[in-house]
Amino acid sequence: MRLGIITDSRAEKGYGRYGADIYKKVAEHGYSCTDFNLCDTEALPYTLSRTEAEEFLIREREMARAAGVTIWQVHGPWRWAPRDFLPEERAERMEKMKWALWACSVLECKNYVIHPLMPYGIEDIGSGNEASTWEINRTFMQELLAEAKRYGITICFENMPMRKFSIATPEAILRFVQEMDDENFRICLDTGHVAVFGDLDLAEETRRLGKYIRVMHVHDNRHGMDLHQLPFDGVIDWLSFAKALKDIGFDGVFSLECGAPGRLPDALFERAARLCADIAAEIVRDL
Repeated sequence: MRLGIITDSRAEKGYGRYGADIYKKVAEHGYSCTDFNLCDTEALPYTLSRTEAEEFLIREREMARAAGVTIWQVHGPWRWAPRDFLPEERAERMEKMKWALWACSVLECKNYVIHPLMPYGIEDIGSGNEASTWEINRTFMQELLAEAKRYGITICFENMPMRKFSIATPEAILRFVQEMDDENFRICLDTGHVAVFGDLDLAEETRRLGKYIRVMHVHDNRHGMDLHQLPFDGVIDWLSFAKALKDIGFDGVFSLECGAPGRLPDALFERAARLCADIAAEIVRDL
């Protein structure tokens, strides 16, 4: 199975330290794919003109290609705290989401990861707003899906770590995706987000989602918190999870959304980054 890692060439630390050699280093460390981070809409390339942004994205695409690395997935816009209640807030978010879809197409990437909208915040369960949360998301996602289909891109709807939010668990995400009923609308399984729910078993949830899993965010968690720790540094049974992936015939990318601490000095970062890939490879060695 191919291995992936989340990268951000704009960052001063982490893989961003390598500049134009970022994808060469990704490949050297044992990965063949990346998750391209476009979460922050206040940073490059969002702040560039369309022409400049296209040049930036083409440069990234060609650097990856030269290193033999595939930009397998793009993480679309995410902001904290969520601002999705007012129609004008959702319209602004839609504009950024569509812009990021265009960026995804320039990168020649076919998988676009996004989070649900949270119009009533992260704790709407029991508030009486659950049905409205669902409908707002359905309306928004149908419009976004139409744009994604223009580019031949699959939207990958991610399960969330908010225990009191109505579209968070794998079960809720699956129901939403099934109601959307479109091959270009699938699931990003976030392993660490499942682990936040103490009563959920990752292997069981993986089998539940089955064929709907298109991409993954792989990391571990503990203490009921979203800590984005390395596999085996939290509560997840990774061997059981690997068995579940084999059972459902998953043939995508095992993509880490964690890694070596970005502030490590260069020599230590190099060693830690290789270890992260070794850990991932050990989990999927029989797949």
